[in-house]
Amino acid sequence: MVQLPAALAALLDDLKNQLPALLGQNLVGVYLYGSLTQGAFDAQRSDADGIVVTRRPLTQRQFVVLRRWLGRIANSNRWARRFQLTFLLKEQLLVMDADACLYQFRRLSRCRSDGNPIIWLNVLDGGLVLVGPSPRSFVPTITEKMLDDALARELNYLRAEIATKPKSQWRNKPSYRVYAVLTMCRILYSAQKRTIVSKPVAARWAIAHVPSKHRRLVRHALASVNHRGSTRLALVDLRAFN
Repeated sequence: MVQLPAALAALLDDLKNQLPALLGQNLVGVYLYGSLTQGAFDAQRSDADGIVVTRRPLTQRQFVVLRRWLGRIANSNRWARRFQLTFLLKEQLLVMDADACLYQFRRLSRCRSDGNPIIWLNVLDGGLVLVGPSPRSFVPTITEKMLDDALARELNYLRAEIATKPKSQWRNKPSYRVYAVLTMCRILYSAQKRTIVSKPVAARWAIAHVPSKHRRLVRHALASVNHRGSTRLALVDLRAFN
């Protein structure tokens, strides 16, 4: 894992030390994935992503205690606003619409899981274990169909925000347009290579493999991530790429 900002390292230490005490026997493990573990972390732009696996849904008491604890962290650690933590059930990791919780934008809420195998491929390939056993000891087999279905769902989410959703809150945000282009590159890469890599790695691959009319868009998105260009990507180009 890359060298971390002190505040983020402190946040991860808090998770490692406090979640076992807060969740007790309900806790299976805590795992990091994403740019932190893929050699693509940028302290200025990247978020941090983690998964908490539990044996049973959080009780109301556990939920309230966690919400208060995370609230205190959010008030003292600026990295809390850039940290996403998903709570999933061990026996339903790949099940759509299973009980779940999500900590995002400094708020813990109950939600439903999308059973995303892409995340678990990332965890299995290069994720970091903060607490608990190796994920290989309990993550179910991820089939080719599971991966294809998940990639199709992710592409449809992007299409909705870019083109079809009447009142998208993200469509006109420059940073989201960059994210969308790079994520589409990763979808293409994963569909071809059957593995998960960081968005910049997938974008560099895409520059050599997508039709020439789309390469300028990918180069601009990648340059933005590397702090070498504007984040203003034309919506018409995104829709053509999508």
